[in-house]
Amino acid sequence: MIMKKLVYLILILTIIGCNSLSKTLNGGKVAKDDYMETIKFNYDYNFALIDVVINQKTYTFLVDTGAPTVISNQIYKDLNINPANSTNVTDSQGQSNNQEVVIIPEVRIGNLIYNDIGAIVADLRDVFEFNCMGIDGIIGANQMAKSFWKFDYQNHEITITDQLANFDITSYEDRLNFFTSNQKTPYVVGFVNGVSTTYTFDTGFAGHLDVDSDIADFDDAIGFVKYGSSSVGLYDVKDSISTRTIKIDSLRIGDIDMGQQIVELDHGSLIGNDFMNKHDMIMDWSSNLIYLKKKKNMKKERKVFLDSKQDLKKTKLL
Repeated sequence: MIMKKLVYLILILTIIGCNSLSKTLNGGKVAKDDYMETIKFNYDYNFALIDVVINQKTYTFLVDTGAPTVISNQIYKDLNINPANSTNVTDSQGQSNNQEVVIIPEVRIGNLIYNDIGAIVADLRDVFEFNCMGIDGIIGANQMAKSFWKFDYQNHEITITDQLANFDITSYEDRLNFFTSNQKTPYVVGFVNGVSTTYTFDTGFAGHLDVDSDIADFDDAIGFVKYGSSSVGLYDVKDSISTRTIKIDSLRIGDIDMGQQIVELDHGSLIGNDFMNKHDMIMDWSSNLIYLKKKKNMKKERKVFLDSKQDLKKTKLL
């Protein structure tokens, strides 16, 4: 089975809800006003990977709305800063550990400088899949929420600005309302065969649509079962489960009626890059809105990749 979900990083809610930790993760700012910056991203593995400069060194970071900002232990050591806090982090396999939470003095993305950004320290390179893709860290939702982000998957470009008026949103036909977690990860309410579910709008998920297997049995749905590892935890422990791929008669995301879809039943409901890359997309945390402009016809069936490089394209990163 293709491993499509690499890591779920779950911050324990009773801890993340604590005021001091929430302030640490959501603190910081962009160093200037009235900015508009366009950067290129690498999309070889169906993830947006960008260059980030920290402490005058260039690193490869994953842009992941499903996670907070994360830096490797090596970056942490190079910065030579004291931890601001710590939290217990539990991954998808139930493995947990105490992780340092730090404040990064400066993070540069293109010509933009972010000051005093909260981040979790984790050994990303100890996980084979992260190491294979050369990922040193994550630009997470807590940092992204300080700006408007436009994703152009066709040209592999991200535009970051503090003015929504810099984009012509009148050409964006669809809009999704979302609510957020304490780390600013966006969640969208939807329905699967009339059953309500909450999707994570997740740029760290390379797939199309996953549906939480706990919301219904879907016993009458046509499909098949795949066996094997669907995810690996932050602490490099892989699961061993069966996953059903089924045909859904009716699927709705917010106000978007998607009709019949092929989905996988898994740990949670996710909207991933295989959905997003068929659109131009603007993310607006100030109004909790996602603007979508369809670029090509939505495909109702997804490809199954067999070679090792393409296998990573169905992975969930953090």
